[in-house]
Amino acid sequence: MTQAQTEQYNMAGGGFGPPPGGAPGGYAPPPGGYAPPPGAPGGFGGPAQPPMGAPAPGFGPAPGYGPAPGMGSPGGVSQKDQGTAFLLSYFLGVYGADRFYLGQTGLGIAKLLTCGGLGIWAIIDLIMIGMGKMKDAQGLPLRREPPVGNPTKDQGTTFLISVFLGMYGGDRFYLGQTGLGIAKLLTCGGLGIWAIIDAIMIGMGKMQDAQGNSLRWQD
Repeated sequence: MTQAQTEQYNMAGGGFGPPPGGAPGGYAPPPGGYAPPPGAPGGFGGPAQPPMGAPAPGFGPAPGYGPAPGMGSPGGVSQKDQGTAFLLSYFLGVYGADRFYLGQTGLGIAKLLTCGGLGIWAIIDLIMIGMGKMKDAQGLPLRREPPVGNPTKDQGTTFLISVFLGMYGGDRFYLGQTGLGIAKLLTCGGLGIWAIIDAIMIGMGKMQDAQGNSLRWQD
């Protein structure tokens, strides 16, 4: 070992010093510093942060929920019930109870003072409600139970048949219930009682056809 090497050894405290041109006590960093790892532009660590005020990446807004089943679109169906309106029209129509219930106060008073238009107005309202054509004061169709199955038989047609031919089982024949139609025919609508019950059930929107489907109705 030469004298220069011995002096270098002693200056390093018993070991060799840094390579020539390096920083004292260790290795010098490469020129320009260390490059950032792939995928992390601008330096070490995770992805670069978005500029101030820029929207942070993430999930979009959660999709909203639609209206509750059976209630139709918002504002599209009245809160007044079809069955209740029909019963009021059937038993108290000459006093305008159905019109009061629907929020049509002026028509209710007029109907009350004229005894249901001498009964004619009361009958027309009863038929309109029974066919599912009546609307409330806001012009919205009356609320009823959600449809069952695949409705094909029309409520309005069924109700008219029940009113005029219910004693002969015409409504039951129309709904495909041949056996009940024959029984109703032979008993003259169960002496009229069966015919009345069927007409009320149809007018309330509670009747179903032979396959268990609810009746179809349109606004």
